[in-house]
Amino acid sequence: MSKILNPKDQTSLLEIENQVEFSQKNCAQVFFFTWVYRLLGIGKNKPLVQSDLVIIDQDSNMGTSHSKFVTAFRKQDLKRSLYQSFKWLILFCALFYVIVSGLQLCSPIITKESQKYFMYAEPEDKPSLQSMLYFAAIQLIYMITLSLIKPYQLFYSSLLSVKQQGALQQEILIKTLKFPISRSKHYSTGELINMMQVDINQASNYFYNAIIIFTVPLQMICAFVVIFITLGNQAIVPAVGAIIQAIIGLIFGYLYGIVQKRYMIAKDNRMKAVDEALIYAKQVKLNTFEDFFEQRIKNYREKELKQLKTQVLMMIFIQLIQGFVGILTWECVFLFADDINFATMSIMMQNYSSIVNILSNLPLQFKNFQMSRNSMARLDNYFEQKECNVIERQSESNSSFAIKINKGVYSWKSNDQMNQDVIEIKEENEKINDNNVFNIDIDVEIKKGQFVAFVGNSASGKSTILRSILGETDKQSGNIIVNGTVSVATQEPWIISGSIKKNITFMNSFDALRYKQVLKICGLERDIASFKNGDDTILGEKGDNLSGGQQKRINLARAIYNNADIYLLDDPTSALDIKVKYQIHQQCIQGYLKNKTRILFTNSLSNLQECDMIYIVENGKIAKQGRFAQIVGVSENQEFSQKEIVDFQFEDKHYKQENPENQDVRQSLIQKEDQEKGDISSSVVKQVFDYMGKYVAPMCNIIYFVTVLGCQLVGNKFMAQEGITDQEFRHLGLIYYPLIQSPVIIAIVLLSTYYLIMGLSTSRKIHNSVIYSLVNASYTKFYNTILIGRLMNRLSKDIYNIDLLFPNEIQNLTIQITTLLLPLFACFLYLNIVALPLLIIFFIILIYLTVIYYRCLREITRIEAVSKSPVFSFFQQIVRGITYVRTCLPLEKVVIQQQRNVDLDLGNQINLYGFQYWYQSLAGSITNCFQALLFIICFIFPGKTQQMTILVLNQMQTVSQLLLNSSISYGNIQMYLISFERCLHLANKIEQEERNISLVTPSGNEMDISEVKKPNNNKEDNNVILQLENCTFQYRPNSKCVLQQLTIDLHRKEKIGVVGRTGAGKSSIILALTSILEQTEGSVEIESKNINLYSINELRQKFGIIPQDPLIFMGNLKQNLDPLNKFEESHIQEIAKQCGLLEMQSFKQQGLYSEIALQGSNLSLGEKQLLNIVRCILENKNIVLVDEATSNIDSETEEHVKQLFQKYFQNVAMISIAHKVTTIMNSDRIMVLNDGQITEFDNPQKLLADPNSEFKQIIDLIKHSEAL
Repeated sequence: MSKILNPKDQTSLLEIENQVEFSQKNCAQVFFFTWVYRLLGIGKNKPLVQSDLVIIDQDSNMGTSHSKFVTAFRKQDLKRSLYQSFKWLILFCALFYVIVSGLQLCSPIITKESQKYFMYAEPEDKPSLQSMLYFAAIQLIYMITLSLIKPYQLFYSSLLSVKQQGALQQEILIKTLKFPISRSKHYSTGELINMMQVDINQASNYFYNAIIIFTVPLQMICAFVVIFITLGNQAIVPAVGAIIQAIIGLIFGYLYGIVQKRYMIAKDNRMKAVDEALIYAKQVKLNTFEDFFEQRIKNYREKELKQLKTQVLMMIFIQLIQGFVGILTWECVFLFADDINFATMSIMMQNYSSIVNILSNLPLQFKNFQMSRNSMARLDNYFEQKECNVIERQSESNSSFAIKINKGVYSWKSNDQMNQDVIEIKEENEKINDNNVFNIDIDVEIKKGQFVAFVGNSASGKSTILRSILGETDKQSGNIIVNGTVSVATQEPWIISGSIKKNITFMNSFDALRYKQVLKICGLERDIASFKNGDDTILGEKGDNLSGGQQKRINLARAIYNNADIYLLDDPTSALDIKVKYQIHQQCIQGYLKNKTRILFTNSLSNLQECDMIYIVENGKIAKQGRFAQIVGVSENQEFSQKEIVDFQFEDKHYKQENPENQDVRQSLIQKEDQEKGDISSSVVKQVFDYMGKYVAPMCNIIYFVTVLGCQLVGNKFMAQEGITDQEFRHLGLIYYPLIQSPVIIAIVLLSTYYLIMGLSTSRKIHNSVIYSLVNASYTKFYNTILIGRLMNRLSKDIYNIDLLFPNEIQNLTIQITTLLLPLFACFLYLNIVALPLLIIFFIILIYLTVIYYRCLREITRIEAVSKSPVFSFFQQIVRGITYVRTCLPLEKVVIQQQRNVDLDLGNQINLYGFQYWYQSLAGSITNCFQALLFIICFIFPGKTQQMTILVLNQMQTVSQLLLNSSISYGNIQMYLISFERCLHLANKIEQEERNISLVTPSGNEMDISEVKKPNNNKEDNNVILQLENCTFQYRPNSKCVLQQLTIDLHRKEKIGVVGRTGAGKSSIILALTSILEQTEGSVEIESKNINLYSINELRQKFGIIPQDPLIFMGNLKQNLDPLNKFEESHIQEIAKQCGLLEMQSFKQQGLYSEIALQGSNLSLGEKQLLNIVRCILENKNIVLVDEATSNIDSETEEHVKQLFQKYFQNVAMISIAHKVTTIMNSDRIMVLNDGQITEFDNPQKLLADPNSEFKQIIDLIKHSEAL
């Protein structure tokens, strides 16, 4: 991850310039893959890049595919809709598959005819040269036809998959935009991304897998016909054996499908846990929960691997069973066949091989079919989920109301309707209890142009009213009518990765005048002026390079910039300092939006004097309503006497303009996704080699090769003797065939066992290394510079490749190369020496072709892997801002944006498939020409014996397919090594925090440390628990400092309150004290011990932290309060009860065992914050750091929190950061921050007594802006 994105526009990753469009209309170009040669010409001289590849054509892109699909989808289920939409392409693929299968089944007939040219009793019986050349020509045409048609058929099957992927990608996006995710337990962001990553890919192969499975009976019938044509009655025994193998394969496929469904469920659960750990990276580090989240993910991973291990054991078992069924079949042939000799046996083997080629792949094919069927069921189940309530629109334009709620009863009842094809009956995660779910029951009419507020405590039902208006809750009775367009500002800020301008104008046309006005009224002008790159500053995902207040205001600005009739504002000014809050109420809500309908949802009556109507919400009902004076019980005169003109020059007088150089940290940080070029790194190959058992793996390969070669040579010696009778041949077969084949089968099973078991071990190690690396990664140097979607891509698709596909492909390659080398050895041993130069020339040509192929394939694979990340990153960001997106933006705009990402990825898939099948077509044709020449040479220059010559030529007929399979397997291994490369980059190359090693700061030399160790007899100094002296901090090396020359001495039991304008650096103090920021100057002592003597873990464990963004994760309440299981349940129960947590709406019914959904999506923000406060109380630390603890809590709960602080934190030292200054008025000292520097630091009474004090000016401002 080395290159910084263009700050102007992150989408530069997806720029397409001067690229050639793929066209499937040119049949000759597609059939012969001539469009690939342009890429070969580029790729053989330099590594391919995105702009070199062809782009997807209009007929195959996401929009075209979805438009075909959606028409049928409205009328029938998913499978039928996909079939109806792509019927002709499916039938075309089926036709060509049948043609290819039919051609392959003709191989025994060709073999039987070819024997006539080498097996004859007397020399005069030898056929003429002319007839041989005629037959060789026919054989060549047959083989080249097969070599050309099969890749063409496979490519069109892949094209069918690409088109279905496009249709399903768009349908998932559209469904998600209509789906109430907040009421769903099963469909989290992680699960939806897993669905996009794995299920869409598998479901898109459903029809091709179905074609393979459902044509097996037809292929079997044709194969039996060919057997009876070539063998007559002697075909019965092999046919019976083949049928037994077919039955075993079908049983295996069915059972495998069941296990695979469980595996996908386990994978979904792991991805949910990963999603939470990555989203909450900062909070995890502050609370030192890295080990907990790492172990939690590992536990989910072990459950996933348990299902994977079952699949592995099943695959090993089926190999063993089918191998010995094959031996038993041939023993029966030797025992019961009438006339048995080498010639008959060769034809019989060829016939049986045709059947075995069908049947040996049947378990795998049925497994693939079951996997695609399961994925199809999972997608279908998601598409069948109930959508958000359709917002009822008023048709009459002259209506006086904006929103009317007619006796509406709405609840948070779970939306999930899961069928048994998707989940197990006893799934691990039980459904969240829907009994007594919270609901609202209100009857309200809001007039056009009114300013209305819904005020209530935490979990009173305010957000439920908002979500009900937007259609996200479960409608039980009544209705809501909306008259006009709606824009919404959610309580939790939604920041996307991109520039500030892009965040505010998101998918809206740019209006310079409106944009400038919005910046002003949302108080963003000063902030943007202080950024080095202005509004082109690139924000990280979730906006972690901004302060909480800046995130809130950008989130509000987006809603205001979106021109609408009705504005729903969910507490948009919480966590803002009083000056900015007042300015937004006056200039934005009361000014710019004066003629609009404004509906504010808040927990405070502050700044609501001018509301046309205030509704007090309690337990989901309107408890009281009226104007401000009626609610608070004062006269109109008293109400307005408190409205004094605020001096808007206050900040200009008392807060210096921030120096742009000091904001260097906030410039573009998002890095381009790492993508290697050239060969796979030797370090990656070495690490994979180590994981796979070092030298044990090649030793297993050698043992396997020697075993098979030895058995082959012994078999040739005994079974291909000249001059033996049929009876002698039968006797030899009965004795030597099982002796020869049993070691081969055992060797194959042992080889498979080794690679699959080592594959599981490797997968476990890689995943554990990646997770360990991620949870220990530096927050400022890593998480602030990446998109979570990229990580989810690697932890889903790349881990899936490593899990099973890589070890499967390794063992396949070993078996294929061994099988390929056997006839080549036989060529050298048994054929005439004249044939050897032909072999050498053939290999030189093929090696040259293969080298170029792999060079290009490697780069295309990397490009294709990287191109998936924008698809998932965009989708993930849309899901996080789903409320705004579906309410405020036209569906078409979101879809078009995603179409560009998806089409780029689908185009890259076409390039990848095109390369693979071009190689298969060309290499196959070259091999066929070689085989024809070899046939002619062997006829003219016979080998040692007739039997050996025909044996070698029969084996050489499979060389073409074996060579292609080996090349494809090796290519796949290269692709999977890129998955290793991408995962190992995360495991080894990202910046880490050394959590268990003592810190080193600039002033931390030996003399400093030795001085710290000396006893200090000064009583006053001993009372200091935390001391900072001239400390300066920065986010990362070579960036400007965010906190400068801080000198703080915090005494035991002392309470320090920190205030300052938004962006002054208040929250950075917590990051600095916990070593998330880098210290460049000064010294820090904690409990009279130099900070150098603490490890990061020890340091962070010194603090109890209540962060601005609460850390809530999937599980029950008890697990959230005590993740490390340190406290007795009775103690947790007592503290939670005393703090009033169990009286909150979400926890009333089930107490400590109340189920909490992913990221606490079923809790209100107030409940989340109170949960974090109780967790901090339980930890009972000597120093507590509080960041905006009451920003999202109503005044009643705020008073309760103050009492909790006084009760439980009375004897601890505390640093409290607050925008609500009233929450820190009882502090022993107040610190005023400006531009990362302390401008005032004294007792609050002394500061209030100073008329020039900034703190006094802030308090005066509160008196101006707050009524009470």
